[in-house]
Amino acid sequence: MKKRKLGIFLYNRLFDPLIQSNFWLYINDYLQHNEQGEYILYLITYEDDRFPLTEEQKKLVEKWKSQGIIWKQLKWNPGIGIFSKVIDIIQGFFCVLRLRLQGCNHFVSLASVAGSYLYLYHILLRFKFFLYQFEPHSEYAIDNKMWKSDSLQYKIAHFLERRAAMSATVIASGTRFMGHRLKNEWKVNATFFNIATVANDKKFLFSQTNRETMRKKLGYADTARILFYPGKFGDLYYRNETAFMFRWLWEMDSRFHFLIVTPHRDEEVRKMFEDAGVNSNTYTIAHSDYDNIHHYFAAADFAVIAVPPGPSKKFISNIKVGEYLNAGLPFLITEGVSEDFLVAQEKKVGVVVKDFKEEYIKGAYFEVNSYLNQNKEELRKHCREVGLDYRGFDKLNEVFKNAINCLYS
Repeated sequence: MKKRKLGIFLYNRLFDPLIQSNFWLYINDYLQHNEQGEYILYLITYEDDRFPLTEEQKKLVEKWKSQGIIWKQLKWNPGIGIFSKVIDIIQGFFCVLRLRLQGCNHFVSLASVAGSYLYLYHILLRFKFFLYQFEPHSEYAIDNKMWKSDSLQYKIAHFLERRAAMSATVIASGTRFMGHRLKNEWKVNATFFNIATVANDKKFLFSQTNRETMRKKLGYADTARILFYPGKFGDLYYRNETAFMFRWLWEMDSRFHFLIVTPHRDEEVRKMFEDAGVNSNTYTIAHSDYDNIHHYFAAADFAVIAVPPGPSKKFISNIKVGEYLNAGLPFLITEGVSEDFLVAQEKKVGVVVKDFKEEYIKGAYFEVNSYLNQNKEELRKHCREVGLDYRGFDKLNEVFKNAINCLYS
């Protein structure tokens, strides 16, 4: 049997939660079913010295190596300057070159930055590649006022994203909107697969024991209505607007309490909420690694997607939506974000607002309240069923496998 060699190019560290909670679910499935050694998987990652592997992670790596992974670790250079990125690009090129010399003719990348790097290598090394989770990050930066449309960063990033799409063999993205753009506007030749960002439905599963334990630990009364946001503030997400959003909901109903699980420092979060006029006893700031984050989901009653609206946001596929739904949580989201806002409306699993502004948030309270007044067990069951159909691993894994097979056809 001829072995399939597949290069996996990640511009992330291997144990970045965004890798382990999404893309690696597919790769791990390949490894678990690779008894006959059908695949040799060459993995390229950019590791950060600030995050050394734990003993448990080292054991996982050894297991994956025994199943067919050959791991090439590159050093990530911090900073947003061109010089550090050029170094990253160059070391990535020589790593991919070595794999090409070993007969690896097929590669897959995660997200648009890695895809752009892979395209640059393709120019000289000529291989087939699959852009997984292809999204217009350059356009997100414009919508979120991180870059200007006439800036050199935007022009270079957008050019590379488009050229990568034109040269790819296979492209997967999370929405029908990207499929329409690629085929009807950009006229790409790549085969397109609509693969929403997968959620680990075995991990994000409601537990009454977790709920009771976490609410007791956090000091929540049975009557408290826990609004939940596990994420960051700023850049691609709302910042102070999220604090104001909670304030306006609390003004409508003082039973609300905001549970925030975030990598930001407590002082930074408190300052945002203080500026928004939110009393400190109405919110909780917590921190968690990926291994334990699901416990907090069980304590919540309603969740938040804090993504501002904008023309590019219809292409996004937020992993939190899948995690919320599989954990049985309805959610608040802005109009035009992914297909998620359509799912929220059509499947009755969420509330859609135009923006995080007072008139929209207070106007949405009555719909939020109607969800909170529903039978909790029935609502969780409904949300999970929608989540499994929309973001569940078993369903999306079949599509991902078809995409990989298409890369080799």
